[in-house]
Amino acid sequence: SKNEHLMARKAAATPRGVGVMGTFFAERAQGAELWDVQGQRYIDFAGGIAVMNVGHGHPKVIAAIKEQAEKLCTIGPPMASESRSTLGRLLAEVTPGDLAMSFFTNGGAEANENAIKLARWYTGRHKIVARYRSYHGATHGAITLTGDPRRWPAEPGMSGVVRMLDPYTY
Repeated sequence: SKNEHLMARKAAATPRGVGVMGTFFAERAQGAELWDVQGQRYIDFAGGIAVMNVGHGHPKVIAAIKEQAEKLCTIGPPMASESRSTLGRLLAEVTPGDLAMSFFTNGGAEANENAIKLARWYTGRHKIVARYRSYHGATHGAITLTGDPRRWPAEPGMSGVVRMLDPYTY
């Protein structure tokens, strides 16, 4: 099958544990569904992990991406842009108290790395508390915070991480 052919190609070209946790290759998606390269339809229960719950292929999201890409596809962190400052202003309008500034990153693991760094700089403290049942990303600091077996090959990792159990209120 085409899925098996692509799985063999993936196994020959990428390290084990990177990407593909399933046994099929997604080709397209719409709403809460996706289709593999053989046309088999699946309900996407994991899409919200990496995107948002608006679903795949939402016309307003696609239009916004196209509009921004025609102006400016990407910009490095040290550069200023109107869209970034507008987003910062909109976030400041809905955040509680006097929180008025936002720090933008390229993704979740990078956001977690910077949160650790900023918290340590601001407080002068070194310890970071993380839950045993958690996932924070695959970069050095983020995988150290991660509380599941994906962390084990990267140990000992970053120093100063203290683990706690999930709350049990029953």
